[in-house]
Amino acid sequence: MQILQFIRRLIFRFLVRRKQTHLISRRPVTLAAARQIGILFNAGNVAENDRITAFAADLKAMHKEVQLLGYMPKREFGFHYPFPFICDKDTTWYGKPGGGTAGFFMRSPFDLLINFSTGECLPLEYIAATSPAAFRVGFNKEVENANYDLILISAENKDISNLIRNLENYLQ
Repeated sequence: MQILQFIRRLIFRFLVRRKQTHLISRRPVTLAAARQIGILFNAGNVAENDRITAFAADLKAMHKEVQLLGYMPKREFGFHYPFPFICDKDTTWYGKPGGGTAGFFMRSPFDLLINFSTGECLPLEYIAATSPAAFRVGFNKEVENANYDLILISAENKDISNLIRNLENYLQ
């Protein structure tokens, strides 16, 4: 199983490096200056989902165009989510998301793309890495991860409220 995970990550990293667009002009942007904001997050925790959707509503109240995309390994039928999401069914065996909503995120030229996922989530990493967003922010990522323009590492990285507070502080 360990070898399969290694091969999966190796193929994933190879495809990300090959797919990344280096011609995109990256530039720092503040929350106040950003007009279009994309938010990626792991949608496994309902309380965190509520906090992220509330943060998105706050941004929309500031007249920002905000798009959300959640990731969950398995879809729970009979439960309505107030945001678009992808699940393992929408990805390849090595973590590359397919078209649809994920394709929209990979093609959208956001001013700011935020990935709130603190753990390894290959589909969200792929979307962030291949996005033509002007500025990409991630949380607690590996040192060799070059998929973000700003990586915010928090001692309390498990609490979504602290992540949002840190983001607001750094992007003033």
